[in-house]
Amino acid sequence: MLYTWSFFIAAAVFLFGMTYRTIGFFRLIIGPEGPEFTTAERIKSFLASLLGILVSPVRIFYFFKTVIVDVVLQLPLMRQDSLKWFMHICIFWGFAGLLFFHALDAYVSEVIFSNYLPTLNPFMLLRNLAGVMVFVGLAIAIYRRKTNFRLKQISRQPDYLAIALLAIIMISGFGLEAAKIISSGVFDDMVEEYGSMDYDEELPALKAVWQEEYNVSFPGETIEVTPEILEEGRIINEDNCLSCHANPKWAFVSYPVSIAMKPFAGFFNRNRLDSLILAIHFLSCFFLLAYLPFSKFLHILTTPVSLLISGLAGQHLKHDANKATRRAFDLSSCTQCGTCTTHCAVGPLYEIFNNPWVFPSERVTGIRESAWGRSMDAKSKDAFSQGSFICTMCNKCSQVCPAGIDLQDIWKAARKRMEEKFLPDPVIRIRELCKERKAKKAGSESPVVLKSGKESIVKALKKSFQATTFSQCYTCLTCTNSCPVTGATGDIGQFGSAPHQVIHALVLGQIDLAKDASIVWDCLTCYKCQENCPQGVKITDIFYQLKNMVYHQEFGI
Repeated sequence: MLYTWSFFIAAAVFLFGMTYRTIGFFRLIIGPEGPEFTTAERIKSFLASLLGILVSPVRIFYFFKTVIVDVVLQLPLMRQDSLKWFMHICIFWGFAGLLFFHALDAYVSEVIFSNYLPTLNPFMLLRNLAGVMVFVGLAIAIYRRKTNFRLKQISRQPDYLAIALLAIIMISGFGLEAAKIISSGVFDDMVEEYGSMDYDEELPALKAVWQEEYNVSFPGETIEVTPEILEEGRIINEDNCLSCHANPKWAFVSYPVSIAMKPFAGFFNRNRLDSLILAIHFLSCFFLLAYLPFSKFLHILTTPVSLLISGLAGQHLKHDANKATRRAFDLSSCTQCGTCTTHCAVGPLYEIFNNPWVFPSERVTGIRESAWGRSMDAKSKDAFSQGSFICTMCNKCSQVCPAGIDLQDIWKAARKRMEEKFLPDPVIRIRELCKERKAKKAGSESPVVLKSGKESIVKALKKSFQATTFSQCYTCLTCTNSCPVTGATGDIGQFGSAPHQVIHALVLGQIDLAKDASIVWDCLTCYKCQENCPQGVKITDIFYQLKNMVYHQEFGI
């Protein structure tokens, strides 16, 4: 009863979750507000593209090629990181083997193999082999997350929950098989249901064989064992049991575990702990089934599809409606493996800002949670904006993603969304603040007062090897003449519109004027001014330091 009800509840939750997620793939908006396509239009575009694959021999070829190379063999991942590839293969194929040839054996194994029984070989051997593969994969996953510098920084509770849940399923599975091997209760149930023998004369001999060769424990019973009794028992076993039960020594993991459990066999058999372990095993499996649509486990289903999309279209989808759908789908395909983060060019900035949103894998999580309705507070929004706009859009993350996710498209869409939400690039935000301050001061500024240059900010600049060069400027205007921004505006009458004015203001100690200068925030960082300066003044680097100072003042970072 417990098994039946728990299964139906888990299956119902799973179906509800998958329906909710599937609808979300065609409904969610990752990017600017004001959707251009309705849910119906996105579904229609998706089905049209799917039909286009089915009627195109070339696309069908690439479809099967992607299935074999990227999904089944995962060769791109092997070329990238052999240890991670081996981990994925062990977990993926080990768990797939257990799912199809053990959990779903009535629908797969019995259909494929006419003589299938879970207690026969090679099925016991293969089941143990699949379980060991999963354990090896989990061990590698733990090792990588404990030893890889970047993975340690991005590992979160859901990652370890996933590992723990799989470990519980595997440990209870091996424990259940071992408990059944030593259980006299399981033996009695088998004899009662399938045996056709003289119980008074033949059963003792059969028990002797199962005790000596099958490792069954019969607590409280004294089993007489002689060569004659064993020979008789083997004949009875061959007539009644051997067609259904192979020697459990083929279970090369469960059998040694059963030997280790033998000293506690009396306690196990009296309390039928095999039934308790069975309940733990199937309840943990059903919990995983129900939890799958709402957890990172969803990538088990979505990642293969994402790899197929990437193999067929790469980063060039023809229809904009499909682009919107792919963004939502890709977010659920992320495995949080950290590959994008370990290859991120700006990842080291985490040590400066202590902002996890700098990491691509963390931004994926943030965008996904936000898209599904989880709101951010003001502080988190600022931190997320900083992490997003620090990204250089080098596209390395998309190129190395083992799930085939088009991350750069997601970054672009997320940036546009933030700009609509009044969270543009922090540099743009500060530039607007500078303009507002200048507008407020217009007509009320006090006369410029020359200072000694001993202000704290000037001292900070002078401590920098790069920025201290500002004192070498003699206002020759070479920097201004080579500046493309000044060349485009053509007007240097207003203070702050030209590079030499900023440098001269620093020389005179006019820090507020220098910080609010428009050229500092409009600078293209082309370095032409710095390259052409005859005095070697590090003009662009000075602008960078001024920006960092203001950024620290405005955001406290």
